Amino acid sequence: MCSDTYMPGGFQMVRTFRSSPIAPAYCCRNDLLLDFLGTPVLDTRRLEAFIKVVDLGSVTRAAKLLSVAQPALSQQIASLESDFKRKLLVRSARGVKPTEAGQILYRYAKSIQRQIEEARRSILDNKPELIGNVTIGLAPLSSAALLATPLLMRVRERFPGIVLHIFDSFGITLSELMLKGSMDIAILYGDRPVTGLDYKPLLQEHFHLVAPRGMFLEQAHSADISASELAEIDLLLPPPESFLRQAVERICAEAGARPRIVAEIQAQSTLSSAIAAGMGATVLPEAIAAVLPNSADLCVRRIDAPAASLQMSLCISDNVGLSDAAFAVYKILREIISEGWVNPAAPSSQTPVLPASS
Repeated sequence: MCSDTYMPGGFQMVRTFRSSPIAPAYCCRNDLLLDFLGTPVLDTRRLEAFIKVVDLGSVTRAAKLLSVAQPALSQQIASLESDFKRKLLVRSARGVKPTEAGQILYRYAKSIQRQIEEARRSILDNKPELIGNVTIGLAPLSSAALLATPLLMRVRERFPGIVLHIFDSFGITLSELMLKGSMDIAILYGDRPVTGLDYKPLLQEHFHLVAPRGMFLEQAHSADISASELAEIDLLLPPPESFLRQAVERICAEAGARPRIVAEIQAQSTLSSAIAAGMGATVLPEAIAAVLPNSADLCVRRIDAPAASLQMSLCISDNVGLSDAAFAVYKILREIISEGWVNPAAPSSQTPVLPASS
């Protein structure tokens, strides 16, 4: 309900929301939200400003992008810090970074921002079906990449109002994006508990050497390769921060050696072309090697080493709920996983272990 209330400068319209057993009464004036006791409650504009400052790492740049004065933006951040009674940002000559409390607020603020955007789209479109943006991360050069096409197709068929954003390239850390609240769901390597994230193991992915057929004698094509043999081969690998590269380094370390890396390549198409040109070999899951365009000309040998496999897991936040759209995509993703998305010819160690009903 609304009423005329005297505020400094004259009477102003104040909207009061009737309280319920699960929601107290609120009144709203301009950008200030108060509960019935007069305690300030978060408004979305302050949260959006905070998100922009964290994303850009600069109050000055955020103020320019938001078309507000820098002192006003700084005051909004100070107001948030006052409300939470915690320092949210650390300022230095190199910019600003969120504190631990700031990181927590950022995750929740991103979730709120997405839900508001979905509500806005639902209201404006006035359609009964689910709509919204859902961000998915798939570990690059892994079996997870094979989920992209079936996921796109099923989501498009069942929920045409949902727009998928799929990240499957190097240069980003999927777990960090999940912690920041910038990503809804990820399938990535790793099974170690991370505070704020929930990992559901999917499969143990084993790595294989992928090389031109002419690199080895015909009789060696089906034979396993040892860590010491791998260390003597010219390799084309992704950057050092990738899980796959780190796995190769651990494999070679078992033989007391370092991998002979002749080039760092991120794109799967470039990697395939370089192998076809005889520039060297690489290390990939068997399922990915099978879908390379020149797979018939490749020799794929299993690496016989304890470090030659990694756990792949389905990851979601354990403290911020999925939106309706994200939950719908999550269910479709689990459906595809339960059907078995890896190469049917792959060994049993690559069979998904996630029950369909779990």
